[in-house]
Amino acid sequence: MEEKQTIVALGAGSITKRVFSDGRIERCDNVKDVALYIEKIDEMIERKKDLLADS
Repeated sequence: MEEKQTIVALGAGSITKRVFSDGRIERCDNVKDVALYIEKIDEMIERKKDLLADS
């Protein structure tokens, strides 16, 4: 499967993927453990914001 578009994923164990115009791909994964996911949700939101922000 070819990776052509950005994917925003939410939830424990999910991975957000950003595809840049030059073809570069960066990923941001969430922790798998639900309790830890709830504990670190703010940190994961910030990481996703940073990844998806236009720079």
